[in-house]
Amino acid sequence: MREPIGQQLRTLYRLCHLLTNMMLQPIHIVRLDERTLNLFILAGQDEEIELEIQADGSIEL
Repeated sequence: MREPIGQQLRTLYRLCHLLTNMMLQPIHIVRLDERTLNLFILAGQDEEIELEIQADGSIEL
């Protein structure tokens, strides 16, 4: 099983803080895509927010 790298984890922490504490949105899923090694986040009241964190920590909407 693979694990996210440091930069991904830092970005994940910032996004989770932003989503839950600033935007007051629930987070439903955080998962590491084993094929791309990107972190996937599914959030929002109606699961309308989809984000991917790439290995370098950049965010794909």
